[in-house]
Amino acid sequence: MKIVFVCNEYPPRPHGGIGTFVHTVARGLRQRGHLVTVVGIGEASREDTDEGIRVIILRGSKIRYLGNLISRLRLRRWLSLEAERGQIDVVEAPDYMGMLPFGVPGCAVVIRLHNSSTSISLQAGRKVTAGISRYERRTLEANPNWIAVSHYILDFTRTTSGISPRRSAMIYNPAPTVPSHLPEMPQLPAQFVLYAGQLSKMKGALVLAEAAREFMSYYPDLHLVYAGGEISQNGDRSISELIRETVGPELSGRVHLFGHLDHQKVLTCMTHAKIFAFPSRFEALPLVVLEAMKSGLPVVCTNYASGPEIVEDGVNGLLADPTSPRDFSEKITRLLENSALAHRLTENARQTVTERFSLERCLDETERFYEQCLGH
Repeated sequence: MKIVFVCNEYPPRPHGGIGTFVHTVARGLRQRGHLVTVVGIGEASREDTDEGIRVIILRGSKIRYLGNLISRLRLRRWLSLEAERGQIDVVEAPDYMGMLPFGVPGCAVVIRLHNSSTSISLQAGRKVTAGISRYERRTLEANPNWIAVSHYILDFTRTTSGISPRRSAMIYNPAPTVPSHLPEMPQLPAQFVLYAGQLSKMKGALVLAEAAREFMSYYPDLHLVYAGGEISQNGDRSISELIRETVGPELSGRVHLFGHLDHQKVLTCMTHAKIFAFPSRFEALPLVVLEAMKSGLPVVCTNYASGPEIVEDGVNGLLADPTSPRDFSEKITRLLENSALAHRLTENARQTVTERFSLERCLDETERFYEQCLGH
């Protein structure tokens, strides 16, 4: 098949979960013999290759008020021309930002529900950005073939948008590969609980800081490490300032905020941590939790959103209420006190990732869905 992914975050460009996902899956499909292209909007037009994958960047428009529309029309024109030339069988785009508020004649279009800007705003209780929300809604309406990365995000999208797909599938994201050689980080403390991801209130950064006041007081050699860039949601006060204020002056010296780290350094943190804590209130399917499980790190995960689809409480990790610092503290303390439990959970977690969140399974199911959309 000739497959085109629409992605504005393809590495080495600054990327989050969608960029990491497309990078992994595009390479996997290319290795299976498919012709794969990635196209996105950027600062300047260029073309490159990545292990046989064609990477196209179209220059985005910065015209006030009309820039978003013009950029999407440029993308549509490029896709339409490629389809007319017989260079596309399937286009896949994320729901996020609504980059395809139109159909693409001459090929099948698939929208993968990762977590739209509209969904994020609704779950966070923030005002929805009208323009982007309109693009996202039109993208879902114009392209009714959906792949959801979790049951949670499929149900949430249907409910909040009032739109139902013509054809849908639930396909879990694969756990990214953990390289055998990782960079050293001598600044890491000897014993620490790890948080990885963007630092924000909704991601649970402050809940974990409040929980740390309790569990760190029992373990004088235990530290808390945050690996992730900040999202300001509290006026001019930084989230790092609020974290240190929350833990208090007595514990602040054992709290380390490393800011944004490249992916391999985050994995280094995982291989050295004692526990991974993830108190986020909303996630379509958090790759960082899968990476922690694959790295052999015991996990205390949110029991909200898609958390229970990944972690079975007491089997391959522990679930905790992301609105309750005490619950997170109790679950983290339970793992610190019971090394046999922590070992059993990590062994089961590795098996879960291998069986349910493998790249091969994701590729198999994705290929089948593409073929259904093509009428094969």
